[in-house]
Amino acid sequence: MPRRHWILLALILTACSASPRNAASLLPASVGGIWQRKALRDVPPPKPTILRAFEADYEGAGKLTVDLYETKVSGTAFEMTQHWKALPDTVFFDKGRYFVVVKWQQADRQALTAFVRALQKGLEE
Repeated sequence: MPRRHWILLALILTACSASPRNAASLLPASVGGIWQRKALRDVPPPKPTILRAFEADYEGAGKLTVDLYETKVSGTAFEMTQHWKALPDTVFFDKGRYFVVVKWQQADRQALTAFVRALQKGLEE
């Protein structure tokens, strides 16, 4: 195959790849109709296998903070769940290339569960 065909193929494949989602779409302004985002910050990635990291504060049926890490590959996010230390009033999960930590203060359990499920669903690729 001539070189120009390889270049054309590479351009087509690059154009078809999905662009990275912005922080506001990963951590929406409202979740489940109860939780409202009050702050959203970029956080320096803690290690080289993490592309981007964000922190968001939510208020609704309590207060909670979400740390979201976008990893280079889904295996890294899964590995983070295997090595993350469990803490009180904290839940963590991985979804594809994302690893998420949710910390709360005085949150209603049903509303918190609904928040985590909605966040998981929103991270589906």
